[in-house]
Amino acid sequence: MRPSILKAMRSLLVLVLAALGLYWYAERYGLAVGYPPFLPVFYWKYTGEAQYSVRVTGLYDVLKLKVSGRLDEGRLQVALLKEGREVGQRAFSGTFQEEVRFPVEAGEYLLRFRLEGARGQVRYDWVATKFAP
Repeated sequence: MRPSILKAMRSLLVLVLAALGLYWYAERYGLAVGYPPFLPVFYWKYTGEAQYSVRVTGLYDVLKLKVSGRLDEGRLQVALLKEGREVGQRAFSGTFQEEVRFPVEAGEYLLRFRLEGARGQVRYDWVATKFAP
């Protein structure tokens, strides 16, 4: 065989082994890839929690959270906390596309995403805003 063909086959073998290793890891431990709120997050049998701090000034009265995606397995729970107390909570599973609004006052909040056995893709986006009554 020619050296260029052997080199290509060796590269292909390395890629296949890397993919199998990634699959084995995801099946055994779970995997999450992505960066909210800018990119969608892909989950594979993932159980875990992510927390993001949100500072709200006196001008805002609602934290608006857009959640869209599809979970083939598991569920997603979204909660907004202030000083350790829950202000609001929603749970998602299956296919969803919702805009959730949590009432807020000025202060520091914690936005928590908790996943249990999640497999699928989710896109998150949030903003504090003022709405007319």
